[in-house]
Amino acid sequence: MTEVVSTTLAILAIVVQVALVAFLLLVVLAPVSGVARRGRDAVRRFVDGGELALAWILALVATLGSLYFSEVADFIPCRLCWFQRIAMYPLALILFLAMIARDRRGAYYAVALPVVGAVISLWHLYIEANPEHESPACRIGAPCSTKWIDEFGYVTIPMLALTAFAAIATLLVLALRPLPSDG
Repeated sequence: MTEVVSTTLAILAIVVQVALVAFLLLVVLAPVSGVARRGRDAVRRFVDGGELALAWILALVATLGSLYFSEVADFIPCRLCWFQRIAMYPLALILFLAMIARDRRGAYYAVALPVVGAVISLWHLYIEANPEHESPACRIGAPCSTKWIDEFGYVTIPMLALTAFAAIATLLVLALRPLPSDG
């Protein structure tokens, strides 16, 4: 069962990564390409009003996934995993409340959490790739360099977290920005 969950979450992460890269390319090319500008604006209109709901779904899936790995699969969270959880778990609640209230200002309250979480995830990925740089604090309990899952040659638990944090941050920024005018 753990393999099915790991593979499913990894596939979902890759889909989100592809969507994020595609959107980022549209954003970068928009100033010089009318096609990219129209594509970027079409994506923004498509998600308009649903940014908080989509961000909440991502936070909920990430939260439930991390709880599955620790409570069902018996993976022991390392120190960096705990810090990522500290950034992710409140997002599920904050974004749920903002979504229920239909209050885009909830994005202001939440936006720092995925940024901090992404930085921690990046550091965790670095430690996985370079275990010799792991601090002594990371070696207490579960080492931070342990790869509990490794799907498709690069999708580990901190990569799942980084993907969720990046997507949530992108959605929250979109929720805070006005839509481009049609004129």
